[in-house]
Amino acid sequence: MTATTQAQDLIWTEQRLQELFTKSNDVHMQNYRFGTATTEVILVHCSGLIDSRQINTSILRELEIIYDRTEFMDAKSISDSQTLPIKLLQSPVTEEQIEEYVFEGALVLFFPNISVFFSMDLAKRPERTPEESSTEISIKGPKDGFVEDIVTNVALVRKRIRSRSLCYESFTIGTRTKTKVALLYIDDVISPQILREAKKRLSNVNVNINGITGIDQIETILSDSKYALFPLVDYTGRPDYVVSSLLVGRFVIIVDGIPTVLIAPASFLTTLKSPEDVHFNFIYVSFARLIRLISLFLSLFLPGLWVALTMFHQDQIPFSLLASIVTSRQGIPFPPAMELLLLLLLLEIFREAGYRLPTSIGQTLTVVGGLIIGDAAIRSGLVSPSVVVVGAITAVSGSTLVNQNISNSISVIRLIIFLFSSILGIYGLLLSIFALVTHLSMLKSFGVPYLSPISPLNFKDGIKAIIRLPWSMMRKRPANLQTTDSDTQGDDST
Repeated sequence: MTATTQAQDLIWTEQRLQELFTKSNDVHMQNYRFGTATTEVILVHCSGLIDSRQINTSILRELEIIYDRTEFMDAKSISDSQTLPIKLLQSPVTEEQIEEYVFEGALVLFFPNISVFFSMDLAKRPERTPEESSTEISIKGPKDGFVEDIVTNVALVRKRIRSRSLCYESFTIGTRTKTKVALLYIDDVISPQILREAKKRLSNVNVNINGITGIDQIETILSDSKYALFPLVDYTGRPDYVVSSLLVGRFVIIVDGIPTVLIAPASFLTTLKSPEDVHFNFIYVSFARLIRLISLFLSLFLPGLWVALTMFHQDQIPFSLLASIVTSRQGIPFPPAMELLLLLLLLEIFREAGYRLPTSIGQTLTVVGGLIIGDAAIRSGLVSPSVVVVGAITAVSGSTLVNQNISNSISVIRLIIFLFSSILGIYGLLLSIFALVTHLSMLKSFGVPYLSPISPLNFKDGIKAIIRLPWSMMRKRPANLQTTDSDTQGDDST
């Protein structure tokens, strides 16, 4: 393409503006003439994204004042008028720039006589007010949660950390969606190596990607391993938990249009934490964390252990319990493995149905449906009472986990462990445990070992991660985060 052709392509007219948005009926173009019939201004905006009432109430009146002073002679005289908060778009102005301003909620002003563009922020995008997170219920903590607007979400964090050390960097991802992504961190706390890696991965996101439509896309793009069974970043919808994570040296990623934010680096033990932990007494929190850890192991290994013992190693079961199991299994047409597999699949169906239905109906269906069908299955002789007890303990144990992503991961891993155990017995169970530990030990989150502070072992941090200490004893940030400032006064097990 020659220079002459390029120059012609950059010439803007009213017709070219109309052609640009010819298939966008929500984009409005309005012509206004001032003074002589040859002096005009074209206003371009997208309905529903701006406060259009201001156009008639104040903007047109101010434009008349500017015309009386300058007659729209040149861009500098318009900019210097200082009666409207307008911004000059530097030449050459591309079609992509016009699209971005219009669909971000800006009013674009085009002066055909002098061929210049100005923009004015009148954004009034559809949004909802912050309310309590539906997945992380607050008992003693604050009730405000993240929403779908990135500006509001950043403000919810900023009002809690009133310091310039809280840094906010913005990225744009997607050739079509042009999704805004915010990176938040505390400059004098976070490790420079971790921060450098986070910026590098965000900057290296494939520019040809159409856009971000889900939070999992960001996680997949940023994760060290694309095939990890466990989530390598933490999720939350609560600003107070974000603040506590920032204060210990982690960074936060907020995606416009998604009410859930990412926290990294993450570790295996951070997924067992609850945002409510900082609002309760350390004795209760320590007890609750131990319960969650035990529940995690029960949810993972109980079905596999049960089927291994009942099918291959009956001699390891106490005689009285074995007698009860044999008696309860009389008339059952399925082997123990098939019996427990059907029950686990049924429980997963109930759980999935509970997610898809409205909250009140979903909870009722899960509880009542489980009771009715479980009782009917026992009465009809399809499953034994002992298997129903094992399945119920497994389901309830999984429900104690706070992180929804790790709950979903455990459902898949539990099935794999169960299949190994049903084929090889206790050897299959041990083999699957060994494979799981090996997989976990190989994972990293932004260079931080996923099993830290257990592997590599840091005894003090390991104890703090499981047992909450009194606030007066929390003096150091986690060593695995390699923070520039190790001293703290807060929850250093985050």
